[in-house]
Amino acid sequence: MEIEARSDWYNRTATEINLYQDTLNKRDSKKYKLDLLLRVANRVDDFASYCGECYMFQQEVTTLAQDLGNLIQLPGKERRKSHIKKINNIVKHLKKEHKLITEGYYRGMGMMIGPAMGTSIGAALDNISVGIGIGIAIGFVIGNYMDKKAEKEGKVI
Repeated sequence: MEIEARSDWYNRTATEINLYQDTLNKRDSKKYKLDLLLRVANRVDDFASYCGECYMFQQEVTTLAQDLGNLIQLPGKERRKSHIKKINNIVKHLKKEHKLITEGYYRGMGMMIGPAMGTSIGAALDNISVGIGIGIAIGFVIGNYMDKKAEKEGKVI
């Protein structure tokens, strides 16, 4: 696998986020969405050189990373919600403007569409429940394939 050169900004930000990932337990790390914040920082770094909004988001990601200590030491539901909302705003931009997807996006879509397909299959087989199971399995397999394809293309946040 080829190692990409990262900007100094990303390296500093990733170091700060990784510090908290190493010290927090998995539950708290997940609660503050540290993995997502790190992936978002990576993608913002990719696009900042030619996307003005991503360039501006670098400052927001820096602030989010620097505020992690305060957020963890002085927990509050509203503060955490605000933190997550800011991350989600950046994710929304990455999805809309750069055509990226979140992990498991197509798998989730396949799992939602699967029962609808399965109902038709079940009607043809005169057994709706078996058809729905088949539809879910087909949706999962297709979604999984599309997720892996998107990952290979570098379209996943």
